[in-house]
Amino acid sequence: MNKPISVDLLDTASESSARKKTAIIAVFFALIVGILATVGAAASYRASAKGTNIFAEVIDLPGISDIRRFAWGGNSSLPSAKITGDQINILLLGVGGTGHDGPQLTDTMILASYDRKQNRMAMLSIPRDLAYPLGNGKFEKINSLNAWYESSNPGQGAQKTADAISELLNTHVDHVIRVDFDGFAKFIDALGGINVTVEKTFTDTSYPVGEDSGWRTVGFEKGPTTMNGQRALEFVRSRHGNNGEGSDFARSRRQQLVLQAVKDKLFSLGTLANPKKISDLINILSGHIQTDLSSWDMISYAPLAAGIDRNSLTMRVLTDAADGELVPANVGGAYMLFPRKPDWSEIRYIANNPFVTKEDERKQLAPKSPIVLEIKNGTTYEGYAFQVSQKLKKQGYQVSNISNAAHKGYERTMLFDLTNGKKTSELVGLKKILDADVTSAEPTNANGHRVVYGPNMTAETVDSSTTDILVVLGESSLGLINPYYEPPQSP
Repeated sequence: MNKPISVDLLDTASESSARKKTAIIAVFFALIVGILATVGAAASYRASAKGTNIFAEVIDLPGISDIRRFAWGGNSSLPSAKITGDQINILLLGVGGTGHDGPQLTDTMILASYDRKQNRMAMLSIPRDLAYPLGNGKFEKINSLNAWYESSNPGQGAQKTADAISELLNTHVDHVIRVDFDGFAKFIDALGGINVTVEKTFTDTSYPVGEDSGWRTVGFEKGPTTMNGQRALEFVRSRHGNNGEGSDFARSRRQQLVLQAVKDKLFSLGTLANPKKISDLINILSGHIQTDLSSWDMISYAPLAAGIDRNSLTMRVLTDAADGELVPANVGGAYMLFPRKPDWSEIRYIANNPFVTKEDERKQLAPKSPIVLEIKNGTTYEGYAFQVSQKLKKQGYQVSNISNAAHKGYERTMLFDLTNGKKTSELVGLKKILDADVTSAEPTNANGHRVVYGPNMTAETVDSSTTDILVVLGESSLGLINPYYEPPQSP
């Protein structure tokens, strides 16, 4: 008996195969989502119970921790090949990107340092107008480094900038991350906004609108606020605000505040427990970031960043303030900032000791006991002794008298110890502050005054009987005071 023949013109073999593939893909993605949800829930529970952070618990979950140990060995949560010591330095760069003037100029440059041993982080903001030495007495603004390298080595601008910064500051840069404005704003929007405490109320009437599109006004009120991506971008880019917020130094401080807020939101439970949000963040960054960090690197660093609280964060900005490290100058019509100490020693010290705050430095250099200085100007800069005396007074030194030295043109600043070695720590502090040489030659008496002899047997009179240390200023300490400033006409 013949069986009836059934024909289904809508069910071809290829379509049946396609349906099977679709079903498999659907099951696969459902499985992935389920795994992510399970991992997130397990890590959340462990983090809550142990008082740790969720990323640290994710990589320590059974199975995942085994993979980590297999990949990197031992119990280390970091790729050992990347680490040269307890401190990890990451250079963070922000560029305008497509649609902005100078799309590859770095609007933001921050050297972030993490201390693995003490679980603390520091951020050092490098101003865009810092003069980068090209050699042969030529300089260019440091914010153009990435543009140069990207032009000559497409796709390697960030890494080569990191190498140049490493050499300039005589420090190691382990990784570099470069993000453009658009990616920055979209990333914050994908986070659901960030919470920032604005330190000062200010208004900027000259905020740039796109490429050659003019200006508009933006403003911020003091106090806590939630910012979306565009608002956060305005906050970190504003350069012409009133109320003390119109400098690059103030802008650098705001950038640090926003980075801290991004870190807090990124590592919050609401973000980490949401697989879709994590996926969105990764997709956004993929088109707007240039970095040498691998996916595994990012995963391994995540728990470290998540575990840092605000109290263990040191933030510092290089400035040209009275107690700052920089001095302004006009170079061929361009405004630039130069180190007060031309040998870059002060800035290199800061870069290599990022957890030493300015307050720490003041305490280290402050006199340990009362000490009286007498300051003589041995340079050709009028008013220099007065300026130095004001700076040293602020640091806790007493100044009995200021005057001109008997001889002009001292190359080195000289410190004459009149205490027979009783003020050693104060001498050490002054030597560092003034980049000076120390002599303990015994003074002689002449006409009721003490007299000391400098280079070439130049006699310098000590005018006050209470003087502990005589300071004769030379060219070596000119970096202490802005040489481009016109000082008052006094000794």
